[in-house]
Amino acid sequence: MKKTVAFLSCVIFAAVFPAFAADDAKTELRPAQKLMQARKAWIASINGNLGAKKFDAVAKDAEELAAQTKKTGENNPNLIGKELTLAISSLAKDISSAAAKQDGERITVKVSEIMEKCSACHTKIRDKK
Repeated sequence: MKKTVAFLSCVIFAAVFPAFAADDAKTELRPAQKLMQARKAWIASINGNLGAKKFDAVAKDAEELAAQTKKTGENNPNLIGKELTLAISSLAKDISSAAAKQDGERITVKVSEIMEKCSACHTKIRDKK
């Protein structure tokens, strides 16, 4: 009798657990969302490393941001999106140069300018109704 109860308990658990696990599955992000999340992570990392005065890490993140935005910007069919994305690439290169000179103030200004470009893109493209 105990074996039967234990067996039935295992069967019920095995049937119910996958149903609950399926509810936790997250939807796959679109490619553009993945790009934006990567950019957001680089900006956060730049800010964090700037606060810690890790200029080598700031430069590395800025170079990666510049490369990604240049690549996607050049292939962007939307003229506004292309312009804004390439502007972010240029600003990221400026951050890398400023990091080499350990110019924290200039980095802060350039990060702010990048955030303005992000906001402009969201206003003009993503949130356009």
